[in-house]
Amino acid sequence: MNNFHIALPTPFREDESLYLDGFEPIVNYLKENGIDSMFVSGSTGEQHSMSIEERLHIIDYFNQKRFLDVELIFGVASTTTRDGVRLIQALEGSVFDIVMIGFPPYIKPTQQQAVSYVDELLRHTTKKVILYNNPSRTGFDLSLEALHDLIKRHKNILGLKEAGDVHRHRGTVFPESFVRFAAGDGNLVSNMVSGGCNGLSSMVGNVFPKEIKTTFDALLEGRAVDVEAIDQRIAQVTQGQTIVNIKQHYNQLGMGTGCCRSPVGAAE
Repeated sequence: MNNFHIALPTPFREDESLYLDGFEPIVNYLKENGIDSMFVSGSTGEQHSMSIEERLHIIDYFNQKRFLDVELIFGVASTTTRDGVRLIQALEGSVFDIVMIGFPPYIKPTQQQAVSYVDELLRHTTKKVILYNNPSRTGFDLSLEALHDLIKRHKNILGLKEAGDVHRHRGTVFPESFVRFAAGDGNLVSNMVSGGCNGLSSMVGNVFPKEIKTTFDALLEGRAVDVEAIDQRIAQVTQGQTIVNIKQHYNQLGMGTGCCRSPVGAAE
């Protein structure tokens, strides 16, 4: 499992319907810029604006395209366990290499309910798994106890994408080769230098793929980076609504990534 990937936007037509063929130019563009791992159907992909059927269509599309020389990750998160199971069953025989499991949004499950949710989903897959803890968006924050219970019992959980407090894990011993992904590019330097992250799930890499990857590699190897320059690039993409800025970038390149779904608004 790679420790760096870029989270892709989901292409939509102007009427907000899925535009599946819009994925191909994004994948090719990132591959041409040295990116070999991509994350589909996450927050950047407007995951929770999509129905389960739309997400299944995306899985089918990637199965048909069979992009070569790229690691593919698919995000699974749903309010109900039943819908999560539908997605993860569809992924089991798919071209996707890794499943990223996010916790149910809005309903604020207990720790035990969240653990049971993951347990049930993992009954239906042999894929490698990354857990995604995103308390600011879901209203749920996975406890350290619940995290380590899951890791101990499920050997295919090989990573954690942490959008909460990355520093709370600094004193924790994780399995060998376990990847702790920083969720997004904000505070990139501190997340890696003092927060202990050894992976990055990047949004800004859509706009600056080579620059973000080069910076990540340097930080991972303990080499000096131009903090001011990278912070300026991150701010350029994350000022306002990041996903709108990303889609504007791809549209300006002529890729036809389309709009964001309302109420986020159209990307011109």
